[in-house]
Amino acid sequence: MTRSALPIASTRLTKANWPVVRAVAWRNVRLRYKSSLLGFVWTLLNPLLFLLIFLLIFSEAFPQVPNYPVFALSGLIFWSFFATTSAHIMGALVENSAVLRSLAVPPMVFPLGQLLAGLFNLCMSFIPFALILHLFGREPHITDLLVIPVVLCYAAFVMGISVALAALNVYFRDIGILWNALLPAFFYVTPIAYPADLIPDRLRWIVELNPLYHFIAAFRTVLVEGMMPRSEAWLVLLGLAVLASLLGSWLYRMLRPGFIANY
Repeated sequence: MTRSALPIASTRLTKANWPVVRAVAWRNVRLRYKSSLLGFVWTLLNPLLFLLIFLLIFSEAFPQVPNYPVFALSGLIFWSFFATTSAHIMGALVENSAVLRSLAVPPMVFPLGQLLAGLFNLCMSFIPFALILHLFGREPHITDLLVIPVVLCYAAFVMGISVALAALNVYFRDIGILWNALLPAFFYVTPIAYPADLIPDRLRWIVELNPLYHFIAAFRTVLVEGMMPRSEAWLVLLGLAVLASLLGSWLYRMLRPGFIANY
């Protein structure tokens, strides 16, 4: 039997596949901290280390921003989830090609496992972030629960974009190299460590075309400002999540038949 004639595992995830997804996710979490003395504690320490950097270096750079360390850290938490999770999902199909060749496992198990591992780390990072907010005088409020739909929309967006990249990466390994080269550029064009107000009006459209800007802005509105995002902001988040999901699903289904021959 030739490589192109090998059987193709079902592309549909069923209820029976979810224990495998959870097992893959937990494996991914453990592998990220393998041989680390502190292990999961690094997930809690990273925000505190960055807070110290922001306090020592950048706290005087943007005096117009109240509680600048919290402002910058909130953007960094969401950015880290995007950068790390998208990179892991993008390589999930290629890195697990040996398993996908030999077992009838839906390929989507591995991208989903990476997404769940990324969400676990994101939720863990909220613990020290909540403590930091309290230190800066931010009291808990019922509107804080709105961070859940913001994160869900963000996760759907990241998953859609990353699955599209993962499908293309099976055919063109340059996609992974290009993505890793573009991520630093995305960081600087996204208002993470600086307020969007510093961008000249003639260039503001560039920021507004950046999907990450809208998700980070909504996250800051909920947790940093303690307010409810406007209805227009919710429509933007939902639209971005749906469009990214449709793009990822379309590319995955279109390219799926040739995965085995190109692993």
